[in-house]
Amino acid sequence: MSTHATGADLGRAVRRLRKARGLKIEVLAFAADMHPTYLSGIERGRRNPTWAKLCGLADALGVSVSTLAAEAEEEAAITRISLAARARLRSRSIASGTSPTPLRTLVSARPGA
Repeated sequence: MSTHATGADLGRAVRRLRKARGLKIEVLAFAADMHPTYLSGIERGRRNPTWAKLCGLADALGVSVSTLAAEAEEEAAITRISLAARARLRSRSIASGTSPTPLRTLVSARPGA
């Protein structure tokens, strides 16, 4: 099932792969033959890289372009699931007349947090 990944999904995938490899943005940008500001724009979903830039980025990350696309689709699926869960939480809280508990409250309420 296609999830119709966006530029923002691609950017999140690139950032996740970069961080998983322990690379600073400047190092990956140099390896991919692009300016760090341009790579930052890709990661933030503000830039739409050309095919050549995508190929260079995939090479620098050590993955194929198809893997990069699959990672972007995975990010899109995660986003879609997250948005659906938030909508269900809001609708339940509206139906019950309560407000949803902010995530930071739940995290700080964890034992040992």
